[in-house]
Formats: sequence, C-alpha cells, structure tokens
Amino acid sequence: MSHISKIDTKIKDLRFLKKACESLQMDCVEAAEGQSISLCGYGKGEEINGCIMEIKTGSKYTIGIRKVGQNYEFVADWWAIETFTGQKQEDLLNKITRQYAYETVLDKVRNMGYSVVNETQDLQQNLKLTVRRWK
Repeated sequence: MSHISKIDTKIKDLRFLKKACESLQMDCVEAAEGQSISLCGYGKGEEINGCIMEIKTGSKYTIGIRKVGQNYEFVADWWAIETFTGQKQEDLLNKITRQYAYETVLDKVRNMGYSVVNETQDLQQNLKLTVRRWK
C-alpha cells in the first residue's frame, strides 16, 4: 500500500522556498536544468518521480517539490517521514510554508525601500514586523 501523497500549495517562487529551507537549516537539492530528481517511498520499489527539488528530512525519506501550473506541490511518503524522523506532516509543512511567507514578505518590504526595525512573536506564534523607511 502506498503512503505517498501530494500537497498543493500557494508557493510560487522557488527562490523563497530555498531561502526558507536554508533559514530552517533544512538541506535542499535542486535538480540540474532540464533534469528531475526521483525519491524513494517506503514500499518495495516505490518511487516519487518528476521532482525539481528535494528537501532533506534527516532520514532517507525526503520531500519532493514538483511544479504544477503556476505553483509548486509537496510530494512525499509522509508515513515514512513521520515514522523515521518523528516529524508530523502538518507540523513540517506549516513550518516550511510559514518561513516561505516570512521570506517573501521580507523581500517585498526591502524592495519597497523599508528596513525591519523590530520583530516580535506572540504566544500564538503570530509574527509582527515593524518596518521603517527614511526619506
């Protein structure tokens, strides 16, 4: 029985996804131009094909990134990842997509000429950025 599933995302820019992984200290490998990466699933001979990037999880089971239209999707053997790393799918994806959003916002703020002067997080882990632009 296959444990592989794909998760649609709103991620549109691979640059910020790579930055998010870097900030989270998660290694990622991008396929060479015109190539793809194949990942292994838990089942005998089970493969995940067509990935343009791979996010390492600390086990031999990794997260694949595939381009679907204008967005990217995550595809992985989530059962194997949770079993061998203790990381739940929802927690892992929330952590990555949250950091992706943060990297995207920081880039837009800086491109508009602002700089971050304060950053706070409340008990619900909501992040508040205070930005400033000097004229």
